[in-house]
Amino acid sequence: MKDVQEIPYDIWRLIFEYTCTDGGLSGCALARTSKTLRALSASTRFYSLTLSSITEVKNFLVCLERIHRAEHAPSPPTQGSSSTNRDSSGTSANAESSNPAGAHPIHHLLIAFLPDTCDAPQRAFRRWTDYARDERGLVFQLANDHKAWAAHKAHWNRECVLHVSRLLQLAAPTLRSLAVLQCAEIRLPLVHYQPHRFPFLRELTLLADDRLFVRAPGGGALVPNQNDPSDFDLHGVPEGLPPLGAAPFPALTHLHVVCAGPKLHPWEKTLPMWSAIAPAVTHLRISQAGARTPAVLAEMLGVPPLPTPPEDGIGESEVAEGEEPLAAVQAQEPEPEPSYPSLETVIVQMSSARKTNRAEDPSLRELQHIADVCEAEGGHAPRVAILRGRTYVPGYWESRLKWEWQSRMVGGGGCWTEDEDHENVWKDFSGVEQPKRSKKSRNKVSISIRETREESSEASAAEAGKPGKKWWKVLANGVPRLNRRRSMTVK
Repeated sequence: MKDVQEIPYDIWRLIFEYTCTDGGLSGCALARTSKTLRALSASTRFYSLTLSSITEVKNFLVCLERIHRAEHAPSPPTQGSSSTNRDSSGTSANAESSNPAGAHPIHHLLIAFLPDTCDAPQRAFRRWTDYARDERGLVFQLANDHKAWAAHKAHWNRECVLHVSRLLQLAAPTLRSLAVLQCAEIRLPLVHYQPHRFPFLRELTLLADDRLFVRAPGGGALVPNQNDPSDFDLHGVPEGLPPLGAAPFPALTHLHVVCAGPKLHPWEKTLPMWSAIAPAVTHLRISQAGARTPAVLAEMLGVPPLPTPPEDGIGESEVAEGEEPLAAVQAQEPEPEPSYPSLETVIVQMSSARKTNRAEDPSLRELQHIADVCEAEGGHAPRVAILRGRTYVPGYWESRLKWEWQSRMVGGGGCWTEDEDHENVWKDFSGVEQPKRSKKSRNKVSISIRETREESSEASAAEAGKPGKKWWKVLANGVPRLNRRRSMTVK
């Protein structure tokens, strides 16, 4: 085997790019291996990066600044060196110091501010024995608890605006994919990102909300026990859309939105605003879409609304003289112009656990109307794909989006495959092989994402392999039906 030092740098770069796809762990391991690998992996060490709290963001920024200072520290002058060389080297070092991420580019970034890992202050409730018994004392305690939490959350919001804005500024020149995972319990503030351009950002994934980038005009819908100071205090960040021709995401082509949980400004208000932020999006996916999504999608694609059928008991003959039928009036109306003309493929997956017939559900009927109109137009009309509606267990989207974010780095299809099997089975992206179950044990063990059961799957699987059925198993599966004749003969 040849010496490691004889391997060309281009091969090393490919090896490091395929290695550093786990969110930064492999990059840290390469930096601690040896000085040679640390130098070779400098440009790919932060190829992918996962951050789950403001503390991690601050630590990464400090680490990046220290690495930059160590690499660009002025070397001591040697004998015979001219002052011109020293001045030129100092000038170049100062020019490079303005961008600490220049030699350590970030290509794939995932920000996951979730309750399990994020350091955001959460609402703490006392034990029921610690609350006052009278109404006045109880209100006083609740008001003080909320005031203390709001103060901590306001401080955390300021830290988030400062450090996340700096992180996006450093990653903007080289960033290719970005995923922001959030939830209703931790509401994020609006950050500074519009002054920077992301020329290579191709894919963006948003879970539950887009409040990190967009704020619709107006106060919004206040959600009980979920609002915080970030809904009202923007910390000096402008909430308006960027001016025409200055879109921060000019190269974004794939946008995936997961409508999970309530938000300050609903998706039907904020989703059309993305045409000014990312005007080149060609693939749009809306997962767990609500009942108002088809109407917004029709406006974005320029599809006329579904004709409303006449009321029962009113026929064409009962139309008053001088009045035209409703179908004729709708036919005379000009076709609306699409508000998002760059869209080519739209994938919609409604949020529903029931196997509802499309003829009965008005949302599905309107969505199917949009797909039929786009298919009939042909040519340059966008294609609308409708996936079957489902419900998911808690934590499903967090795990799936992380897996898809990693798979897209190495050329995986991710959520754009339009495969029903990929949407249905948890093992397709968890990598866990589950044994096949018979019809009798199908209700005991649940690995499908469409069902949520309270019992433990490991205990149920172990019990399903034992022969016979004991009385406690019968009670665990539900109260059995009693045979009335046999129960009457028991003495």
